[in-house]
Amino acid sequence: MELYIITFKHGNYTIAAYSNLEKYKLTNIKLSQTPFSIKSECDLCLKTKDLETLKLIIRECRGKYPIDNVYSTIKQNGLLVYKLLPLTFD
Repeated sequence: MELYIITFKHGNYTIAAYSNLEKYKLTNIKLSQTPFSIKSECDLCLKTKDLETLKLIIRECRGKYPIDNVYSTIKQNGLLVYKLLPLTFD
């Protein structure tokens, strides 16, 4: 199962984005610490397992909360592998 990690420029943006997204009553979004393997200025991130939720997060945050990067996480040979994704999904 794929996991998507969204990092923001600062922790305040992450918390504000999470609070803004609560109005959608999403159950598959989680506020979490950024994995150590991901080099990010912010120590908080949003995680989701659903591509449609990821698209909604990007759409809602664009222009309001600066998204730093989006990663896909896959487990290979017992290790987590992070892949940087583009911020546009068609």
